[in-house]
Amino acid sequence: MSVFYTIKYKRLPIDVWKPGAAWTRALIYFSFCNIFFAASGTFEQVFSRPFFTMEQISDASWISYTIFYFAFVFIAYVIIWPRNTLNFDRKYYLGSEIVFGTLWGLSTGGLLLSIYHLWSLTTLPLWAIYLLSFSCIAVWQYFIQAYFWDIYISPEHDTPKSILIKTFACHSPNMLISLGYLIFWGNYALFLLAFIIALISSTISQRFPAPWAKGTFHAPMVKTGIFGLPYGSGYDEKKNN
Repeated sequence: MSVFYTIKYKRLPIDVWKPGAAWTRALIYFSFCNIFFAASGTFEQVFSRPFFTMEQISDASWISYTIFYFAFVFIAYVIIWPRNTLNFDRKYYLGSEIVFGTLWGLSTGGLLLSIYHLWSLTTLPLWAIYLLSFSCIAVWQYFIQAYFWDIYISPEHDTPKSILIKTFACHSPNMLISLGYLIFWGNYALFLLAFIIALISSTISQRFPAPWAKGTFHAPMVKTGIFGLPYGSGYDEKKNN
């Protein structure tokens, strides 16, 4: 995959967005995530742990938190996220969007779950595991999202305002809630399921083009960030005119 990308897309300018290049980059990133997911031992844990236990489905606290967790994911990623997303009237490719969102959810969810899992193997108190997991995930997600994903994979779909809304109304609360779910009950598979739901919705909302899609697409706008590197800054209509 890396060789194919180097041959076909290496010289593609940053201000040109092509579906084939975006899908290839994404698949390379997903491969990295899944290698980490497996090497950390987290992938094995997903299948060795029950989806839920009989004790849990008899526990009012677990039932209430699970309903709250998935209700939040629905509100954040099926209602708030789409309402604050630009799609520039791109064509829907529902089948490929579901495939991409599923791969994205499994891979990114698996990587973030692995970060928590590795901290959970320590002898630190639960509150420390929670804070360290959140801090590591927050730093990773900021840099990978701003300096990679929002430039080289997603077509333009945000504004500076929508980035802030999504960060504080969707992504940050989601991690706080989902890490609490892991700390208290350890349902790895349900954590992944929630991520898949969220990212399938995100993929459909931005109308992520299929790899065979033709046409001209809005490349993400960028600004200069840390060490002079470009980061996805969101669509600014004034600068586009």
